[in-house]
Amino acid sequence: MAVSTASTGPFIRAAINGLPPYSAGRSVRDAAGGGAVASDLLGLAANEGPYGPFPAAAAAAVECVHSANLYPQSGFRSLRGELADFLGVGVERVAVGAGGIALIHHLSVALLDEGTTIVTGTPTFHAYALDARKQGASARTAPVRLDGGYDLAAMLELVDDLSRIVYVCNPNNPTGGIVTREELLRFVDAVPESTTVVVDEAYFEYARSTGYPDTIADRAFHRPNLVTLRTFSKAYGLAGLRVAYLVGSPALIEAVQKVQSNYEVTSVALAAARASLPEADELARRVELNRAGRATLTEGLRRFGFPPIDSHANFVYAEVGDGKLFAKALEAEGIIVRPANAMGDPAGARITVGTPEQVERTVEALSRVAGHVGPRRGSTYR
Repeated sequence: MAVSTASTGPFIRAAINGLPPYSAGRSVRDAAGGGAVASDLLGLAANEGPYGPFPAAAAAAVECVHSANLYPQSGFRSLRGELADFLGVGVERVAVGAGGIALIHHLSVALLDEGTTIVTGTPTFHAYALDARKQGASARTAPVRLDGGYDLAAMLELVDDLSRIVYVCNPNNPTGGIVTREELLRFVDAVPESTTVVVDEAYFEYARSTGYPDTIADRAFHRPNLVTLRTFSKAYGLAGLRVAYLVGSPALIEAVQKVQSNYEVTSVALAAARASLPEADELARRVELNRAGRATLTEGLRRFGFPPIDSHANFVYAEVGDGKLFAKALEAEGIIVRPANAMGDPAGARITVGTPEQVERTVEALSRVAGHVGPRRGSTYR
């Protein structure tokens, strides 16, 4: 059979043509590469934990480096077993992956075909839609509520026979809003069993509001078509090691395991995550520091004319008029924050809660940019 030589390059799947790469936001390294002095910059764009790994996790990781010539444990059995015990579920309901974004990718590969759809909110974590597009699927979105939580009623109207995944980011990234147990349970009851509900709880440890659901402990959420995503990247301070987990029905967990690499989570990451799990006191200490810092940052944003949304996570979201201009103005003050244009809201910006000293420095910077950038009078963050 003759082979055409008319091509001007390698074949690229149609779903990938025109697809933007994932936008991770600006980092201190990016700014330093542009000539800024790294030591003068404060990176508050990526929702990283500001305190590093737990001491026990750091020690376990260092010890594990000495055997890094060996492959990680096949199937991550030890961490899966310890997570199952920690969460009170069967091990067959637990999957582990190289960060939340890897698990979102695996769910997309396992569940989405060309021409199918996902349903989610906006603004929200843009990896949901990006990974859907990689599979030739598309995203249907409903604007989040004014409190930053997903509008589940509006989303339900978008669900049809083509819908394969519905994402509920709770607390929502980037707004920090939540939906309550009762709201989520009504929604899950109404979603067809053929559609998988992915509850992304990356910021679960920070959410302490009455009514916020624990979809793993609460067996009312143990459905064949529901899976919960949590991570060690945020409250546990392991973002650089890339380890997260899913809890769901055995069928969904098995589907994810079929499409992921058997060794995708490194042995160092596995050791650090296992050492983190028992450290309840250290976790509680950091969550309390975040709560106090979040309150200070929220009050500062409000005082200087940047209307914030009450957050249940480790960041605060505010209406700033033009997110990119706001971020540029704060970077000139040495503070790197995240404009929300890539997540669907060019008028908003997200600021990670840092250490008490970092929060104080951020509020001082806000006082200096106030009046030069900000929302128009009478506008709303959407």
